[in-house]
Amino acid sequence: MAISSFDHNAALLACAQGDQRALQTLYRHEAPHMLALALKMLGQRAAAEELVRDAFVLIWKNADGYDPLMGTGRAWIYSILRYRALARLRHPGGPAASNIQWADTLPDIEKEAGSDGWAGAVARLDESQRKPLLMAFYNGCTYGQISARLNMPETRVKAQVQAGLGLIAERQPA
Repeated sequence: MAISSFDHNAALLACAQGDQRALQTLYRHEAPHMLALALKMLGQRAAAEELVRDAFVLIWKNADGYDPLMGTGRAWIYSILRYRALARLRHPGGPAASNIQWADTLPDIEKEAGSDGWAGAVARLDESQRKPLLMAFYNGCTYGQISARLNMPETRVKAQVQAGLGLIAERQPA
């Protein structure tokens, strides 16, 4: 994946000041990528387009809440999209995560085992901790959904996720 030279942080800070051009530029730059992710998550074009529109409304309204010290601007806008998508998947009458192909697809994070940072720490977890953790955070599955998919008690799933998070926290530099 090519690294973009677009300054998401500056665009969000300009949006916080009411700069509509900054929002338009951010939209032109990220909307196609966000639409692809939304379509993958929801499986329906109309729902994905609506989700991207809603995400940009929230980005505009909440841009003053973005703090560059807490993370990158790009991560911030994608977190808005992701949380909205997961809320729709969990909403009664919406598309169910269990009916969408991506729900069982996990990132190939094992190639990151030698790297520092979050991806490397996750890659070094054993499979019994890594898989439920990725299902919870990457796919937004609940403990109950993970329990059903992995055919293990929900209490064990919760314990595996919490143990994995504990190991990741221990391995991160202070």
